[in-house]
Amino acid sequence: MKNATERQPVSVALVNDFELVLRGTEAMLGQYPDQLVVAELDVGSNPDHRVDVALFDTYGHARGGVDRVHSLANDPQVGAVVVYTWRLPPGQLEALLAAGARGVLAKSLPADVLADAVLAIHRGETIVSPVFHRPGERAWPGHDLGLTARESEVAAFLANGCSNREIADALFISEHTVKTHLKAILRKTGVASRAAAAVRIAEDAGFRRRTA
Repeated sequence: MKNATERQPVSVALVNDFELVLRGTEAMLGQYPDQLVVAELDVGSNPDHRVDVALFDTYGHARGGVDRVHSLANDPQVGAVVVYTWRLPPGQLEALLAAGARGVLAKSLPADVLADAVLAIHRGETIVSPVFHRPGERAWPGHDLGLTARESEVAAFLANGCSNREIADALFISEHTVKTHLKAILRKTGVASRAAAAVRIAEDAGFRRRTA
């Protein structure tokens, strides 16, 4: 973390339609209680109370969540709106910024860089992860190992210790499909266990401090 002077921790609402999706982000930001506090997990709704930042995970949202960003940006309970995503279709970045997003951050960011970016956006900066300025570049962890975007999503839930049933429920797929993805993940990462696969993918993604 950078040295940041904050009189009070910045209050953050995590927004998505699935609680399981938000729990991992809550744990990441929870490492910096002096700078950030996760005030709400808003599953399928806008914040109930005034928050400095709404961190909106686009997973599961049509059109990349542009309509939801517009709703959050026009909500008097919300300060800045930050989009948190793996990838963007062509033209989506411009649409999100036009809808009122003050930041568009990649899910490949490590916790400290994510926290720094949220603090900077709260202070008035607009931050877009460089990968979204290069639409041909893939952002998801494990891409260089040959993982598909869906396999990377499954691996992300693995890293959070989720069961096959929890992964299936979160991704709206069958447990059989989860098992198929797991076999592919183990084969492509060259390891024998779920935990080792999660570590291997994190290493490949370069989860170390870098600029947003």
